[in-house]
Amino acid sequence: MKISVMGIDYNHLLSGKALAEMGNEVTYVSKDNRRIENIKRGYYNYDEAMVIKKMSSKENIDFTTNFKEALSKTNMCFIGEGITGDSEENMEKVLNTAKMVGEYMNNHMFIVDRSESSQSRVGQIKETIQKELERRNKNITFEVIANPNFLRA
Repeated sequence: MKISVMGIDYNHLLSGKALAEMGNEVTYVSKDNRRIENIKRGYYNYDEAMVIKKMSSKENIDFTTNFKEALSKTNMCFIGEGITGDSEENMEKVLNTAKMVGEYMNNHMFIVDRSESSQSRVGQIKETIQKELERRNKNITFEVIANPNFLRA
């Protein structure tokens, strides 16, 4: 299965690593071009180093800032942006990520919200993705799953 993990903090790295160890193709996606380029060159912060250095070269793991490329091939997408807290800013990050999912997805997809929020964001995420698909005149099916503790490190 092809999986995109939206975000590259410590927990995202651990979750993606576990998914790759199960045989999945995992792509970490971030807007932070500098951070992605540093990771690709082998420059990590302490938390990243603790996980990335333990990743096997056999594992199918990639890092990119190209949302379009990553999401066009994805079967499952983990939204990690804005996972902590209930703030409006965090919700905005989640919905911006959901909009990108709707903008670039090309096939049926499972979208997993990893939010720790006390409120379910599933409805808002579904609505945001559906609006983007309608804007594109695409009839693509998808499921949104709230699972804040899935493969939590």
